[in-house]
Amino acid sequence: MWWRNRREADLDRELRDHVDLETERTQDRHAAQRALGNAALIKESVREAWGWTRLERLQQDLRYAVRGLRKSPAFALTAALSLALGIGGNAAIFTIVNSVLLKPLPFPEPGRLVQLWETKPVDDIHRNVVNGLNFLDWRERTHSFEDVAAVTSENSVSLTGLGDPIPIQRVAVSPQYFSVLGVAPILGRSFTAEEGQPGKNNVAVLSFGLWQSRFGGDPSVLGRRIVLSGSANTVVGVMPRGFALPRSTPDVWLPLPVFRSPIWAAGRNLTVIARLKPGIALRQADQDVKSVAAQSARERPAFTGAWSAEAAPMLADATREVRLPLLVLFAAVGLVLLIACANVANLLLMRANGRAREMAVRAALGAAKARLLQQLLAESMVLALLACGVGLGFAYWGLKALLAMIPDNSRLPRMDAIHLDGSVFLFAVGLAVLTAALFGLVPAFQVSQTDPNHALRQGATRNSANNALRRALVAGEIALALILLVGAGLMLRSFNKLVSLDPGFDTQHLLTLEVVASPGKYLEPHKRSGYFARLLEQIRTVPGVQAAGSVHFLPLEERVSGSCWARADEGPPNPSTSAGAEFLVVSPGYFEAMGTPLRRGRYFELRDGVDSPSVIVVNQQFVNKFFKDRDPLGQKLNVCWGAQFQNPAEIVGVAGDARQEDLQTPPQPTIFVDNFQSPMFPLEVVVRAAGDPLRIVKSVEAAIHGVDPDQALTHVESMEQIVSASVAQPRVQLVLLAIFGCLAGLLAIIGIYGIVAYSAAQRRREIGIRMALGALPADVRRLVLKEGLTVAAIGVGIGVAGALALTRFLRSLLFETEPADPVTLSAAAVAVLVVVVLATLMPANRASRISPAATLRCE
Repeated sequence: MWWRNRREADLDRELRDHVDLETERTQDRHAAQRALGNAALIKESVREAWGWTRLERLQQDLRYAVRGLRKSPAFALTAALSLALGIGGNAAIFTIVNSVLLKPLPFPEPGRLVQLWETKPVDDIHRNVVNGLNFLDWRERTHSFEDVAAVTSENSVSLTGLGDPIPIQRVAVSPQYFSVLGVAPILGRSFTAEEGQPGKNNVAVLSFGLWQSRFGGDPSVLGRRIVLSGSANTVVGVMPRGFALPRSTPDVWLPLPVFRSPIWAAGRNLTVIARLKPGIALRQADQDVKSVAAQSARERPAFTGAWSAEAAPMLADATREVRLPLLVLFAAVGLVLLIACANVANLLLMRANGRAREMAVRAALGAAKARLLQQLLAESMVLALLACGVGLGFAYWGLKALLAMIPDNSRLPRMDAIHLDGSVFLFAVGLAVLTAALFGLVPAFQVSQTDPNHALRQGATRNSANNALRRALVAGEIALALILLVGAGLMLRSFNKLVSLDPGFDTQHLLTLEVVASPGKYLEPHKRSGYFARLLEQIRTVPGVQAAGSVHFLPLEERVSGSCWARADEGPPNPSTSAGAEFLVVSPGYFEAMGTPLRRGRYFELRDGVDSPSVIVVNQQFVNKFFKDRDPLGQKLNVCWGAQFQNPAEIVGVAGDARQEDLQTPPQPTIFVDNFQSPMFPLEVVVRAAGDPLRIVKSVEAAIHGVDPDQALTHVESMEQIVSASVAQPRVQLVLLAIFGCLAGLLAIIGIYGIVAYSAAQRRREIGIRMALGALPADVRRLVLKEGLTVAAIGVGIGVAGALALTRFLRSLLFETEPADPVTLSAAAVAVLVVVVLATLMPANRASRISPAATLRCE
């Protein structure tokens, strides 16, 4: 532009010099100017010769658009703010969608990474963790993978030797784990194949966070021995910052020795990952692992006979539970943007009607229709870019508020990856350009097609085509807003049902925590059982504690254990054919602390020790399914629960049903094993308090350390916090849909108010004549209200049909709520109509106060 300005200055000087020379010759400056001709046309011709005229015209149009918007600040503010809300909402949700669903995993060639699961089609079981021998079969016999690795679930261990015991998260992995993911340590090395053998796995790899926080980033940590829950391990490596699988945040990795041995023949507890060979498609790999699984089933029919396998892309598998909710939210916020575009298009149509004479004058002076169209679109582009900048600010703050709503203990995947980046900026700019076309093209085209002769003769009069288009746009806004309000209403009904149901235990006044014990200190069952008993007894002495117990998996944390069982008279259970149930290991006092009702018999007692006959408790679902026709009490079962469990076990009690996995999943048939008879870690302690459970945390911690000071404590929270985390996803969905629905409704109301007020202003003369002929103010109000309600009724009708067609996609997100719920549909439709009436009352009242005499005098 500096070059252009210099050329313009040179051209002005040359023309001025030409006039000056001619003036000196003729002594007549006016004659010299006439001899030169039209200076503006000369400049235009010279500029055409220079080139870049389109860029110059665009610059002129943009400057003119900015000046025009400055002269109409109310219009500019309303239009830009409407668009900014739509663009900001879309940018915020796109940030989440991009970070969670689209952004590749932080590993080399992440598209080749897959998860391998066991499946049991006959029982509709999918994505089941894997048996150790099956993992070895897959690794040794498949041909589609560069390598296959196994991972255990994340669990807590106690890091000692650095002061007080520190609870950290540990994951055991097979030596191939790091090479499968394609990431090497930034310091030291990963595990060797030899370190994956029993007795040689006393090494560890640290996470970057643990290395920095506990070892100060000291490179000399290599070779240092650290003690994890009583077991010494030598540090051999440190991984890069942020290295972890999705939904996993380990502090330390230990080698996992998986080998062909009876100890790996039973049970399923491994997560398996693999890297595809180059050129191998997922379908080929899936068939490959299914073929090997079928071979394993033939070799070990008792345990694996009914099981198969499946392969899934790692990213899609990790985000499977949030994919549909995020896409629904993305579609919802897209509807908000469409409503905003329709609103701004309406504003532009109203503004354009007032500028019809201006455009006609320009056309009469020779402006081409394409030139007028470009100028009007430039104004739309300025509005859109202004809205883009403000919208990005909305997106930033909205994203912060949204992430603050999600509890730290929620299990939503890839939350740490969510942040604004360059792709979001490009998305917002692209969206601004698209919206400029959406809301600006039709009004600009209509204005550019105006007949100059007609416009100059008539001035700014009513345009029936424009009025029909404005009504159609507002009806569309109302329809889209109604769809969003119905979706929000369905989510609200679903969420209310979810949080108001009885989980089967009392969530109030309940403290939970995990005791990160050292299993090596309590290897013998008697020692372990004795430690558990002393621990709980000491907790019960704390003032304010009413009851205390333990369980190996707390409810509502998506963790369950399952196994098989058979009646004692049927012999040993067969893992492939015998009945299955969920298993929970609980201590005496657990049911009392949880507030779970006793249906029949008794709960576990202190007399049920390691040397006593095995006893179990079952829930009501178990009785309903397997003991409909007989008394369960006194029945003896053989259960698949480790070699240390002494079969048969007698059913001594029936507990009330409780939801274990999450609130959405109904209670399943469950067998409860006594933790004093079959003592095992992890140890989750539940404490029933007389008041606020978080106020007794320090006293409970002191009681636990009084039994064994080397035990660390982690995951200290109330049961109400756990419940809140378990419903974090539906709560966020509800809040966002409610915000989008209210925002859409607000924009639609602005639209209906604008069109009714504008129409009433255009009909001012007609209304004045009507009142002069005897029409009452109430008649005028009805006339104006009728116009608004007609548009609203059309929009509501379209919206109800659209809601019935689209809300079926919400079915999997709703809890005990039908997508076509008549109460929600009716409530949303009535609410929209009521608000429309309120929005049209103001212009209706204003119209009813028009003075007939003043109106006729103006004519």
